[in-house]
Parts: sequence; structure tokens; C-alpha cells
Amino acid sequence: MDTTLENILLHVSLSPVLDSGDSEAGELLLLHACRNGLGIARVSLWCFDDQRNLITCEQLLDHDEKPGCEKSTFYRRDLPAYFDALDHQRVIRAVDAHNHPATAEFTASYLIPSNIVSMLDVPIRFGGEMIGIVCCEQRHTKKDWTDDETHFVAALADLYGRVLTATQKKHYQQQLELANQTLEQRVAERTEQLEQHIIELKQTQAQLVESEKMASLGALVAGVAHEVNTPLGIAITANSHCVELTDKLQTLLASNTLSRSKLEHTILALRDSHAVIERTLNRSAELVVNFKKTAVDQSSYDIQTINLADYIQTLVSTLKPYTKAYNVNHVIQCQHPVSITTYPGAIAQVITNLVINACIHAFEQSKTDNQIVFSIAQNTKNKIELSVCDSGKGIEKAVQKRIFEPFYTTKRSNGGSGLGLAIVYNLVVSTLGGSINVDSTPGSGSTFRVTLPPICPAAQNNK
Repeated sequence: MDTTLENILLHVSLSPVLDSGDSEAGELLLLHACRNGLGIARVSLWCFDDQRNLITCEQLLDHDEKPGCEKSTFYRRDLPAYFDALDHQRVIRAVDAHNHPATAEFTASYLIPSNIVSMLDVPIRFGGEMIGIVCCEQRHTKKDWTDDETHFVAALADLYGRVLTATQKKHYQQQLELANQTLEQRVAERTEQLEQHIIELKQTQAQLVESEKMASLGALVAGVAHEVNTPLGIAITANSHCVELTDKLQTLLASNTLSRSKLEHTILALRDSHAVIERTLNRSAELVVNFKKTAVDQSSYDIQTINLADYIQTLVSTLKPYTKAYNVNHVIQCQHPVSITTYPGAIAQVITNLVINACIHAFEQSKTDNQIVFSIAQNTKNKIELSVCDSGKGIEKAVQKRIFEPFYTTKRSNGGSGLGLAIVYNLVVSTLGGSINVDSTPGSGSTFRVTLPPICPAAQNNK
């Protein structure tokens, strides 16, 4: 390639504008370089629609006009030869654009009004698809486009991919920041609804607000509060009954009308009430202890050695207040004890997100036989395999391909953020050093298969 053109390419490729996320600035940088390198008066950038039935001018540089354009558009139905040429050729080099078979259709409507005689159209490809073209145009005199010039424009078109990538990245970052704010706001609102006497749960909730990865636990807090209130209400009622029986006993004693049978009957009633109080308080304590343990695990990622089945059993008990609304029955299958040295907090986050995802997307609340089965085994390669299988409505093949993508959700209208399974994927792959895939048939449920090393890579590095 000509040295001058190579120097221009080098200068453009080193420019921070390409990676700034400012698409307009990046486009103008590339078009200026193209116009200056070829010594032409006019260069523009055009993009196809999704069906490639029309092409629109997104940016135009013209010596006779200010930067920008009025979004000129051409339709396939009006220019069939031109669109067909773009479909089958990598480059259109029209020295005589008025008579070239691919560009002659432009003569009356475009070439003559703009005094254009020569055109060079180079495709822009991104993500394996042709998304548009860089259009170079010469006025007044014909221009014989050289191979060096063609390769130069093609290289600039390839650099446009960097502009698009940076723009998408900036857009995703903005979406993530907005999603974080929304998630934190939801958690804060739910925290305000908790009753004053659940102090430990409020403290746990405060920890969850500080970390985006813990946001999913916010949905459980209200359910746990209700679950704790139920046995506490029973205990209060039973205690009031004990007070009433004691008052009656004292009245009989004071009036010397207390018989042995009445005393024995009252003692039996008091014992029954005390048994009810003990059972309900133990149930409340169990709920609080299990929820607190899970919350502490998820708020701080420390490496521990755990029995995976026992840990999941404890975690599932804290999820019941949430899953009860969806009539979900949990089953844990593990023929032999499986120990793993890993981050229990990450495991808890993965299981929590998968269960909540199944409740929201897979199950119908009207059904009474919804089921999630956790299967744990160690394969011949000493890897730990954890399968989470639900009996829900399944996932379509098109959705399965994108299910782990950030911000992809089929419940956008219902407030879905599309982050739940993306967080699961990142935790399994990046934090736990494993892999995850999904297998599903519409109408037959879904299975998420997680494969983990027996010792987390981070634990091995700390030895």
C-alpha cells in the first residue's frame, strides 16, 4: 500500500476516538481520513436495515456542505441492480458511475444532481454480517480507483468495527448503572416494609444493598418476615391462653373451690400450650438461623470446605418462603457425600438466582405440583456435577442461545432486568472456575448443569 495511505491508517488506528464510545466522532474521524487519503470531495457512511431492504446515509463529508446529512435513504425495490451487487460483490468500483451496471440506476436521482461521476463502495462488516458501506465519490472528472485505495478504504471500514464495539460497551455500561440503581431502589423499598422486631434480617438487608450481586435476596426478605410472623403469632396466642388459665387457677385457689380434677385439667392445658409455644419458637429460630447463615455466606465470599448436599438443603429452607407462593417442592438427590472447597457465598447466589428464575419464568402459580430437583454427583474426571432441574414450561431454542447474555430477558414488561442468569454465568465461570449450560424442551421443563472443580482455583492459588 502507498506509504501516505499507510501513515494515515496508522494515525487513525492509534486514535483514542475509536474506543471512546462516541460513534459520531469515530465516524467523522474515519471519513476525514478517507477523504484526505483519496483526495476526493465527498465520502459518506451508509447502514442497512435489519432485512437489508433499504440503506440510509448516517454520516456525510462534503467540501460543499457541513458535516452530517439528512438521512437520505434508498430502497431495494428502486435499485435492484445496486443492492444485488452489494449482496454478491465485496467492492463496487465504478469509474464511470453513470454506465456501470451496479450504479447506473443512481444517474437521474443522485449522480447528476450531485455532479458525481465515479463511485467506490466498500462493505462494512461487523459481527460476521455486512451492515453497511463506506461510499467514496468523485465529482466532475472520472477517477480510476487503484487497488491501494480500495484496500485503504477497506481497512478504514474494518476500523469502524472498533467504533461500534466501543459504542455498544458504553451503552451496556450505562444500562448496567441504571440496572444497579433500580435494583438497589427495589431492595431499599422492600427493606422499609420489614417489621421492627426482625432486627437481624434488617442488618442482613443492609448488607445486600451494598452489593449488586446480593440484590436477589431482597425478594426473599418479605417472605421470611411473613413466615416468621406466623409461628410468632401462634406463640403469642398460646401464651395468652396460659395467662388466662393461670388467672382462673388463682381465682379458684383464692375462693377455696379448686378441686383436684380442675387442677389436673389446667396443668394438662398449660403443658399443651407450652408445647405449642416451644414448637413455634423453635421454628422461628430455625428460619432466622438458616436465613442468617445464607445471608452471611452471600455477603462475604470466603473459601470454605462444605458438604454440598447439606449446604443446599440449608439454603433451600431459606428459599421456601419465596417458593411457597409458586407451590414449589424441592428434592435433593445425592447418593454419596460430596465435599467441595469453594466459595459458599457464590454457590448460594447461583442456587438462589436459578430458583428465583424458575419461579418467575418456568412455573405457573395455579399448578400445585411444581418441582425443582437438585442432583449432585462426582464424575470420573473428579469434577462435581450439580444439576438444577425444574418441571416448568421449558425454554424455546431461540431463547436458550441468549439466556446467559446480560440484559436479555423475556419479562422486560414485568420489570425483568436480564441480569439474573448473566450473574449466575459469571459466578460459575469466573469465581468458581466451572462451567454451566442449559438443556430444555418447551413443555418438558429445563435443566441447568453446573460443573465445578472439587477445589476452587482461588483456593489452590492460596496454598
